[in-house]
Amino acid sequence: MGLLKLTIDRQNKAVVGPPKGLIKNLPGLFQSNVPTLQISVVDPINGLGSYSLVDLNGFSMRVSIGDTPTGTAGGPAVLALQDTFVWNAANKYFQADLALNTAAIDAFIGTAPSRGAFFEVNITGPSGRDTILQVGCTLKAVVDELTSVAPNPVDQYFTKAEQLALFAKKVGAPGERQVFTSQDGTAQREIGVNNDKSGIDNLS
Repeated sequence: MGLLKLTIDRQNKAVVGPPKGLIKNLPGLFQSNVPTLQISVVDPINGLGSYSLVDLNGFSMRVSIGDTPTGTAGGPAVLALQDTFVWNAANKYFQADLALNTAAIDAFIGTAPSRGAFFEVNITGPSGRDTILQVGCTLKAVVDELTSVAPNPVDQYFTKAEQLALFAKKVGAPGERQVFTSQDGTAQREIGVNNDKSGIDNLS
């Protein structure tokens, strides 16, 4: 499925990217899709406008999508959750698929074309949980749910003038001749009939 790469500044709790920490907006997330998340965590380098990758070997990552947080015990129901990321030690990022094909997301969007939700990223380790990102996201309904067939095209009808221009008539008008052109367009054959009933068959 589609690959969604995110780089998160854990100090400023923001999605960043080149050049020089340009803030990136989280794209719309489509109902029923299963995008692959590839998430890097960085720290800003003071005064240089750039970042250094954070080595999170031994840590875990959790990504969730849910309705508006309330602070109430239990919080809002989670619409999507991924908590089994794989750590890539060579390139220092977490990777996993995020299933958006859940009944909870379907019910949340309902009959609307889209609905706003919250996208949250947590790092867990020996000292507990560190929420490094919480941003608004848009869950979008899809037009094609893979249950429909392609609609039949509507028949189109030529006008009389268009038909006369495109098709040879069964009975031609007086003096009318048919011209056939070779495949390479360099030769033609003209067929018709003279008034004395002799045939016309000219090659040019």
